[in-house]
Amino acid sequence: MIGTLDTYAEIQRPVITKNALNEVQNSWQLVEEVWLSKRLKTSSEGVADAQQNSKALYELKTHYIPNLKDDYRIVIEGEYFNIIGHDSPFRSRTIITAEHTSYDRRN
Repeated sequence: MIGTLDTYAEIQRPVITKNALNEVQNSWQLVEEVWLSKRLKTSSEGVADAQQNSKALYELKTHYIPNLKDDYRIVIEGEYFNIIGHDSPFRSRTIITAEHTSYDRRN
């Protein structure tokens, strides 16, 4: 079908609420737990303003998810992946392009 679904992940959606002082608060809500396959497409590293950064694009494949949105995120082993695109050919599976960015301070 779509390869080995050997990676556990959570799909989360953003939730915006207001606190007692009417201040906006952002949080995340679980949409669905899934098993998926994860494949690295591209990666790069760089240094800017004494900060090292890395960016990686992944292709994630899982079962068909009907209402997935690009502002959702994927959480895999505590790491956050931003969804930058998705497709569901023939409604049989969902293919997600996700970006993982990390930053490290250099001394």
